[in-house]
Amino acid sequence: MRSIRDSPMHGIRTNQRVFAYCHDSVGIGHLRRTLNICDRIGALHPDASFLLATGTPYVSCFSASAHVDCIKLPALTKEDNGTYRSKFLALPLERLMRCRESLLRDAAEHFDPGVLLIDKAPLGVCCELVPTLRWLRRHRPDVRVVFGMRDIEDDPQATIAQWAHDRVPQMLEDCFDEVWVYGMREVFDVAEQYRLSRGIQDKLRFMGYVSRGTCAHAPAQLGGAPEVLVTVGGGTDGERVLEAYLAEAAAQVARLGAHSTVIGGPDLPPVAAARLGALAARMPGVTWRDFEPCMTCRIRQADFIVSMGGYNTLCELAAAGKPALVIPRTKPRLEQTIRARLWEQLGVVRTLPQAELTPGALAQRVVELLERGPSLTNSRLDLRGLERIAERFAEFWDGSPADTGAEGQHATAVCM
Repeated sequence: MRSIRDSPMHGIRTNQRVFAYCHDSVGIGHLRRTLNICDRIGALHPDASFLLATGTPYVSCFSASAHVDCIKLPALTKEDNGTYRSKFLALPLERLMRCRESLLRDAAEHFDPGVLLIDKAPLGVCCELVPTLRWLRRHRPDVRVVFGMRDIEDDPQATIAQWAHDRVPQMLEDCFDEVWVYGMREVFDVAEQYRLSRGIQDKLRFMGYVSRGTCAHAPAQLGGAPEVLVTVGGGTDGERVLEAYLAEAAAQVARLGAHSTVIGGPDLPPVAAARLGALAARMPGVTWRDFEPCMTCRIRQADFIVSMGGYNTLCELAAAGKPALVIPRTKPRLEQTIRARLWEQLGVVRTLPQAELTPGALAQRVVELLERGPSLTNSRLDLRGLERIAERFAEFWDGSPADTGAEGQHATAVCM
């Protein structure tokens, strides 16, 4: 039975527990974004508690927050054909998913959150959140269920087909109170592009892009030399970009009197990390790092960024006002390519398609952009995503008139 002390109707205390689910099979972007949200809300609401469920093995790489604890789900990894398998355990996928499903449903019951915040995958990996969503709607109908999605999921036709296959639109209508889009309608209108129903559109809130913006750390200094930061996010598929940069661009950057900091990422395959790290160690003017826990520091310190097109990286460099050359991935989804192309049209970044990536082409573009100097702008981007998320949580918990869901009512249908 729900405790009377948690009920806002009795005027004693609003339930400020948030159960956050973080998609976790590839990279660290979803984890970074979710932790940034937890940190911001926790700083503004000292009584808030966040239970973060994720299978990523890299949770311990980030600074612990006084407001956040984690449930470590058994890790998954994604194959080249888009299927999943266990990352570490000798378990068949079906059995592993049953384990994850049970952990998630039991955590929702016993943690008893006031808000369930789901990042990137509304139904979870392989639809593992469906039992939790159904249980909450039947037994805890007052829990706010929120789906937070990146500005772009994939090519519209691919997303529409995948969501239809998984019955995502029906679940969004029946089981979710709000859908937060971490982007701008003017840049990519998910309602139009993904043909969302009127019922889902009524739940949409375009929050703006989510960037950490600032941090409390003092970035290391490199003696005043201009710095080029090379980052490939988690590193899962970043070997080709890193290899191309070290093959030619790094030496040309050094000849210009600049320094290169190259970050491999925790998911860069170990053999590639060892080989490329050893190569970088022999090169003057190059520093290699396997991992950087605070990319905000590194981006703020850099004069120019070479990166793939991950959501978090682009938001951080835009917030810092840094010029960048983006080499977006094209597989297994076109999300990065679409975003990079749109941002280039807005004058925020320059791009080099993967199909044109060679050591010579990369070196030429980097040198041209370094010599030309900053010519990009972030003025057309709304970077207040974290602020709007914080405002919405305040509306939830302060009991204001806005504390009623996107259209004034909770989702009340029973999830099927």
